[in-house]
Amino acid sequence: MYTLRDFVKTPEDFKATIRKVADIGIKHVQITPPGYFTVAETAEILRSNGISADSVFRSTGKVVESIESAKRDADILGVDVLRTDSIPSEMRKDADGYRRYAELMNAEGRACKAAGLRYIYHFHAFEWITFGDVRGIDILLNETDPDAVMFQPDVFWLTNAGTEPSTSLKMFNGRAFFMHVKDYAIKQLEGKIENVPYNFASVGTGNLNWQGIIKAADEIGIERFVIEQDMCDGDPFEAVKLSFENLNKMGIK
Repeated sequence: MYTLRDFVKTPEDFKATIRKVADIGIKHVQITPPGYFTVAETAEILRSNGISADSVFRSTGKVVESIESAKRDADILGVDVLRTDSIPSEMRKDADGYRRYAELMNAEGRACKAAGLRYIYHFHAFEWITFGDVRGIDILLNETDPDAVMFQPDVFWLTNAGTEPSTSLKMFNGRAFFMHVKDYAIKQLEGKIENVPYNFASVGTGNLNWQGIIKAADEIGIERFVIEQDMCDGDPFEAVKLSFENLNKMGIK
């Protein structure tokens, strides 16, 4: 639903957008209920369109204190996953900051586990920064409890970080069950050759190795591909539809 964020600014827009998503054939959405609807109202709108949510959201650093309300919301939506956002900027400056954040993730993940929820962190590319002989992402992986802290990889950001997703996905074997998908395309060059512009693109319209990605995703335990195109050159609904159709052609239903 982040792809369609500009089309849910009013209650009527939200309802119309969910209808369009259902018309595409999508049955599940990764959504945060909008402020103008209660969680129960959001769940009913989704249900009336044959759609279900896949998770609840809580901001990083707020999970432990809000775990009871998160569990209530999860029960209303019929989900068992809690996702959180990125490591705060003040913790990104050095390896010690990443280690402190790993401790926070452990606390949040264990609170979720005790409440019957699965906790996932969605990384981007900046976590792949190197501090001497260790990367931020390595700290987050190696210093968190594998039974309580899971990750939501994104094949675009794995590429942006300078890795081959079909290979780097294997780092998350047993640590991921949702995965964000969009393609990585190259835009027409204007200006210096060092500034090669990239583009967020619909699945199957860029340069990613989807055959290898799908194989790796199956091997590491990915249960669901989540379409998320951060920016679209044209109609976002058409971009989502194209990703959905191309995934279907690749055997992802």
